[in-house]
Amino acid sequence: MNAVLVMETAPQVAAQLAGMRTVLHSEEPTDTPREQSDAYRFNILGGKGLRGSVINAADGTALLTIWCVEYIDPVTQKTRYGVDYWSVLRYWASDHGSRALAELSYEKAVRDEFAHPTLTLSRERFTRGLHSFYDVTDVV
Repeated sequence: MNAVLVMETAPQVAAQLAGMRTVLHSEEPTDTPREQSDAYRFNILGGKGLRGSVINAADGTALLTIWCVEYIDPVTQKTRYGVDYWSVLRYWASDHGSRALAELSYEKAVRDEFAHPTLTLSRERFTRGLHSFYDVTDVV
């Protein structure tokens, strides 16, 4: 991996490599045909989890998950790196051929959820930053 690439921000990397492609979205248009949604969903869910953040309900069931994954594009059969966001309210997934950009996008999604929560959560979740907000996270 290019060491300079790692030190840059997501907008800088996206400017160099093109932005993330939206392959799934529960509310907005995607960059891939809707009739391919099930194939993308299947391949992303079956992909290799690289990083993840989770918010669980009191009973242990997931309320929100954000994953950075490596998977095979069902159309091109090439390796892609994606961010899979799922909550009880909505879902979306985006991808790119660059793992560096996908990881930056994953971290942005995790931080954005903390900054602007989509779920109604207890006050205690906000006491120690990301590590009390999420039940599992690897973003520091």
